[in-house]
Amino acid sequence: MTDTQVPSSPPPSTRSRWLFPAAGGLVVVLTLLAVLALRGPAAPGPAAAPATPVAPPPPPVLAETAGEEGHLAIGVVSLDRVAPDTLELRLSVTHTATAGAPALDISQRFSADGPDRGTLAEVYLADLSHEHKFFVLRDGQNAPLGSRDLTPLAAGERRILWARYPAPGEDDREVVVHVPHAEPMPNVPVGQRTENTP
Repeated sequence: MTDTQVPSSPPPSTRSRWLFPAAGGLVVVLTLLAVLALRGPAAPGPAAAPATPVAPPPPPVLAETAGEEGHLAIGVVSLDRVAPDTLELRLSVTHTATAGAPALDISQRFSADGPDRGTLAEVYLADLSHEHKFFVLRDGQNAPLGSRDLTPLAAGERRILWARYPAPGEDDREVVVHVPHAEPMPNVPVGQRTENTP
């Protein structure tokens, strides 16, 4: 009796070997999608607070003094040569009293009464040796060249005032700024304003 050989089944093709793993991966993907669908949309996170605009910091001062009132801070923001023979002084004035304090009348603080009211007419510059003093420049009507500010300064408020003066010699790189009823501010550097500076 001869052994009958049962023909062996042909080996699976390469195509069928890759078909089953691909089908398994598809089942996994479909299962994940179903789970995500059942969970629903993700809960929204806390709403972001609207951005609060931040005020730019005040410009730094080159020198600072205090008025005899006790609640007025005066600082030199800039002292620049704006022409070969002209300087421009910018002063910051700050009412340092707490909120609710009465406003401060500065209309005569830096000038005499009359046509100079509200200007920096009595603020002057001097070279370091005090041999030369430089007083505010005036226009054809004898009015001081600079800002004119008659509005009272509220508690906590900071304001910039300006005036123009004759320029000292090129060798004078620093001057003393004299403000009425306050200690003088020595060694204030004289800068050079560029054409692009406002």
